[in-house]
Amino acid sequence: MNYLDCYIRVSTKEQAEDGDSLNSQIKVGKSVAKKLNLKFRLRNEGARSSTIHYRDVFEQMKDDIKEGKVTNIWVLDRSRMFRDMIDSMMFRKDYLVAHKVNLYEGVYASKVEFRDENEMLTYDILSRLQEYENKLRSERSQRGKIDKLKSAINSNKSVYLGGSSLFGYENKNKEWTINKHEEKWVKWIFNAYDNGQSTVEIKNKLDKENVQPRRTKSGLWNLGTLQKMLRNKTYTGIHKVHVKKVNRDFSFKVPKIITVTQYNRVQKLLDAKLKNADNGKKHFSLLDGLLVCECGVSFGSRIKQYKDKKGFDVSQKKYFCRDIEYAWKKSEKSDCINVKALEMESTDKFILDRVKEVVSDSNLLKENTKKAVLSEKKKIESEYVAERDSIEEKIQRIQRQIDNIENNIVDLEVEKGMGKKEERIVNKVISRYESELEKLSSEYKKCEEQLDNLDSNLVWVDWVSKFTDEIDANIRKKEDRKDFLNGVVDKIVVNTVTGLDRNEKEVQSGHSFDIKFKMNIVDDKIIYEDESNKSLGYELKDGKKTLKTGHIDFVTVKRGTKASKKKAKEV
Repeated sequence: MNYLDCYIRVSTKEQAEDGDSLNSQIKVGKSVAKKLNLKFRLRNEGARSSTIHYRDVFEQMKDDIKEGKVTNIWVLDRSRMFRDMIDSMMFRKDYLVAHKVNLYEGVYASKVEFRDENEMLTYDILSRLQEYENKLRSERSQRGKIDKLKSAINSNKSVYLGGSSLFGYENKNKEWTINKHEEKWVKWIFNAYDNGQSTVEIKNKLDKENVQPRRTKSGLWNLGTLQKMLRNKTYTGIHKVHVKKVNRDFSFKVPKIITVTQYNRVQKLLDAKLKNADNGKKHFSLLDGLLVCECGVSFGSRIKQYKDKKGFDVSQKKYFCRDIEYAWKKSEKSDCINVKALEMESTDKFILDRVKEVVSDSNLLKENTKKAVLSEKKKIESEYVAERDSIEEKIQRIQRQIDNIENNIVDLEVEKGMGKKEERIVNKVISRYESELEKLSSEYKKCEEQLDNLDSNLVWVDWVSKFTDEIDANIRKKEDRKDFLNGVVDKIVVNTVTGLDRNEKEVQSGHSFDIKFKMNIVDDKIIYEDESNKSLGYELKDGKKTLKTGHIDFVTVKRGTKASKKKAKEV
């Protein structure tokens, strides 16, 4: 009787000890073997990561395939066998096809076919999609492990990792410590904004009270700094750090200054004002929300139409760094060196043309890839609604728990201050509450990330279905052009280009762009084993996410009388 070799694996020791995942895989494998009239043979890898561990069981199965001992393989999903798409392709070529081994997947034992090149390409593309989804899951898992590791190593101490301390905190013995004088002003800033005061009013109060900000030569507060403070979640007790080694953000606990509840209220106020500002804008700008200055501040857009002194109609359409705008409002010099604006129409056309070129040339977005992606569309959409609703219900439940705990902490603090409860007992209870808040905050963050990932998957599928065919025909409307760019571009970093002026002084001469795409589609390639005989197979090589343009001279707004006259005549 022929065997069905059922390969099972989980990623962590905790999952293996729990047993549910492995047992459920075994149960499905036995059911599949019975359905296929094959004898069940278990290949249990246990808890082994597909990316960092050597997998003995998988390697033994590969040896058995070469020796003719394995003819049928089943796995719940192929991501349990392969590290990435390259592993998947090599296994297909060197084991499944070479030794005529059947591969079955999933609860319904779908047989993976390799009858022609289209089926092989579909197999490879779906492997690439699973690799991408696994990467997202792995990153979430890694963040959780790092948080636990920090907690264990540092005994719940908030280790300071260097750099300038955030206003409200100071570095004492390499730990995050609250600066008592600044703490009261942080609370005042959030309370003032929560109660309806504007950032300008808050700035004026701080300046008059001689409250010293961080890193300003003038000693006066910056409106941009206040905006960033009000957006900074560190004040709720969760600090985010960007780790360059893995190019990801990670969070850990620090002393709390404000409550999560108040932080969320302030975010809603900020978002509402931002939304109203956008609604009040009388012009459409293609790249709003995508352009980011090298200084980290988003670009804004402005259109002005007027008559000059000689009666010419002048239309100024430009993008500019908002840090410069903030500095102008308070009559202060900006630290940003990106002082020249971008001419809107030239910039729009250049960016749109370059993105269209990358998308059109991308092998990942060719016809066969599109078909492979869209085959999953209905499945993704049906699962999305149910999972989204479930996560949103969980977020609401967590937020109610956070609100309740924070209210209890406030009540206990009041009772302690009035002498109604013993301080030692109150502090012990509050300590328990703080520990529970940390757990809930971590859960809340994971839910937010899950929603973001769900949205990203759905948006990507919709984008592929709408824009990979006949791009020009599908982006005739300005709104469609914006959807096209937002679907494939993450952000566009605007860099300064400098040169020497007539006085041999180094000044900004123009701009360059780093166009950062959401997937590795810049210069991706299909490399065939033999161009003259493509049936021998190929390798799909990932490209890059970033396209660096170099100096683009014609997008920079020119200054000077002659240029202004020329521009006016053209309009």
